[in-house]
Amino acid sequence: MREDLEQQEQLAAIKGFWSDNKKWITPLLALALIAATAFNGWNWWQNRQAVNAAQALTAMEGALAEQSLDKARAAYKALATDYSGSTQAALGGLQIAKALAAAGELAEARTVLAQVADKGAEEFAWMARIRMAGVMLDENNAKGALEALSGKPPKPFAPLVDDRKGDAHAALGNKQDARSAWKAAAEGLPAQSPSRELILRKLQTIDSFAGAKP
Repeated sequence: MREDLEQQEQLAAIKGFWSDNKKWITPLLALALIAATAFNGWNWWQNRQAVNAAQALTAMEGALAEQSLDKARAAYKALATDYSGSTQAALGGLQIAKALAAAGELAEARTVLAQVADKGAEEFAWMARIRMAGVMLDENNAKGALEALSGKPPKPFAPLVDDRKGDAHAALGNKQDARSAWKAAAEGLPAQSPSRELILRKLQTIDSFAGAKP
């Protein structure tokens, strides 16, 4: 009997609360429903964009596998236009820039890498800047390469940046700066890293060259 009475009191209290506060509770519930619907819609749109971007990247990679640079260009253009700033666009840019550079299309490769550096996430942006500096060195633009590498990179990219800076300084004849950059790069890499071995050879070469100079 007491339990029935308590349940009736609780029900009456709930009804009273609803009666007193329904004017502001109803709008809040409506807003919560709208927010949940919008959130789910946003997630669906984001997932759909990711799927479409992945398909566009796959199409570009297929064109590269077929060695059809023109098709790859068209696929990348669609990828970079429709999904600018996405991970897929950054990956696609790095891949097609490599193919363009290999084909001797250095200016176009540099333009693509500049797009990735401008719109990609930090890690992709720095990878693009490192590669762009390499393209500039192939274009005999060592000063431009150094400018492309200005700023402080994320720690994992620091040795790669220092290595490329060393290449640029060496191209400019700045042996001391090249030596300092390569030394920093070697110190930042694991002892067994193949890249470290290559950098140490660069240091030996520039030291031998400096030692042979009268």
